[in-house]
Amino acid sequence: MEPKGKVAVISGGASGIGLATAQLLASHGARLVLVDLQQELGEQVAAELQAQGVDAAFLQADVTKRGDVQEMLDFAVRRMGRVDICFNNAGISEAGEDFLAPESRRWERTLEVNLKGVLLATQLEVELLRKQGGGGVIVNTASMGGLVPMPNSPIYAASKAGVIHFSRSLAYLADEGIRVNAICPSYTDTPLVRSQGEEAVRRVSAEVGGILHPEQIAEGVLELVRDESRAGAVMRVTVARGIDYAFERQRGG
Repeated sequence: MEPKGKVAVISGGASGIGLATAQLLASHGARLVLVDLQQELGEQVAAELQAQGVDAAFLQADVTKRGDVQEMLDFAVRRMGRVDICFNNAGISEAGEDFLAPESRRWERTLEVNLKGVLLATQLEVELLRKQGGGGVIVNTASMGGLVPMPNSPIYAASKAGVIHFSRSLAYLADEGIRVNAICPSYTDTPLVRSQGEEAVRRVSAEVGGILHPEQIAEGVLELVRDESRAGAVMRVTVARGIDYAFERQRGG
């Protein structure tokens, strides 16, 4: 699917990978609905895109709440007329919390946002895409942490592994013209990562061989949107190998 003239809904769209993807899709002619909990920042980003001539709108929403996700899609249809591309990108981490500590609680929110949020959004997006006809593309943000162990962030790893196998399991929707894929970035320079502190950033960057920039992940999302052969695909984005695919799955291949 070529982005020109298409409507893209991007959660976590106010910063990091979501923002970089919004900017790249806009440069290819897409119209944008940005969704984020950060209202002030989201409105600012949408205004900046509008000033550049991009048809963009912002909505504050919590991806863990069915009513918010439904309103996200209803808002996109009211504002833009339809939805073609959905990038379910919102995510959080345990933020250094020890899951095994008795007082551990953030892990529940991590699962809610990273896994439930993607499942809920995909469910409602497929319903909309079927209703409006014409197919569509859904890209779910997973992580290399869903493919390899993460002793320091086991819940994050579990949530992203769930996203990967959920997305793979929906490859059959391509028969209806709806392609669901997952993208797995390695360590990426985002506000979420920077919130862990500079020392943590340096340490993990050294462990994984460097740090990616959000624009590199955006290029991967664009490829998944454009490549009609990809359904149930799991794209990896790493410093060492660039873009490649795990569990190679290609329609007609």
